[in-house]
Amino acid sequence: MRLRDLVRGVVPEELIGLVPSSFDIVGSRSGAVAIIELPDELDPYKAEIAEAITRMNRHVRAVLRRIGPRKGEYRLYEYEVLLGGRTEVLHREHGYAVLVDPTKAYFSPRDQTDRERIASMVGEGEVVLYMFAGVGPYAFAIIRRRPEVGLIIAVEANPDACYYLHRNIRINRALGKVLPLCGDVRRLCPRLGPIADRVLMTLPLGAVEFLEIGISNVGRGGGYLHFYHVGGEPDPFGDAERRLEEACSAQGRNCNVVGRQLVREYAPRAYKVRIDVKIK
Repeated sequence: MRLRDLVRGVVPEELIGLVPSSFDIVGSRSGAVAIIELPDELDPYKAEIAEAITRMNRHVRAVLRRIGPRKGEYRLYEYEVLLGGRTEVLHREHGYAVLVDPTKAYFSPRDQTDRERIASMVGEGEVVLYMFAGVGPYAFAIIRRRPEVGLIIAVEANPDACYYLHRNIRINRALGKVLPLCGDVRRLCPRLGPIADRVLMTLPLGAVEFLEIGISNVGRGGGYLHFYHVGGEPDPFGDAERRLEEACSAQGRNCNVVGRQLVREYAPRAYKVRIDVKIK
């Protein structure tokens, strides 16, 4: 049954079309958090909507209302707790687990397909530099699918996300495979030098500021860079490719686009995209 059907009779009929048709679930059978966006017109009915969500999914123990875009130093969403209290959950997908509190560290279950696609590209013995790693989901997707990976260097600035990154390394038995570096990409990554066979830049809003650093971290023998960006219609890839061309030229590196992926819708008529680049 749809959420709209459950709240019909509580929410006036003229507002029923504003009730979201979908929401995110972070967590698993041991407990989950539902994350929903509600327009201001539904404020008087938010408690009833939250309660209806728990009837749709018996594993949900807290309902959060997302307010506005990601913002602040660590690019986090602001939330209003509509129901429940504890928001730390263990999320499971594709054979690995992620411990996270979405109010303290960014995590999106909507990116799991993209995580699997990236993991399938990683080769044996590769050194992967994972910038803006958050709680580490791409790292664990890679290890699950490619246990023969050499090393994943995960860089994250948010102290809360770093706490969960360390916890998740132990949960997924990834000690020795994932090296967590807690600090600013701008400060830490230039110190690493051209170390990586593959660089992940998974932050769609803001990664462009660090493109030259990411390119410089690709090994002198060549490698790959996966750059995430937000692009609008009619050409969602155009701006990302222009930015890449400029950054590659500034670094004096030969960059060839080998893949383009619409990851998911980010906002109306805007998309989270990924550009896959081979750097020689």
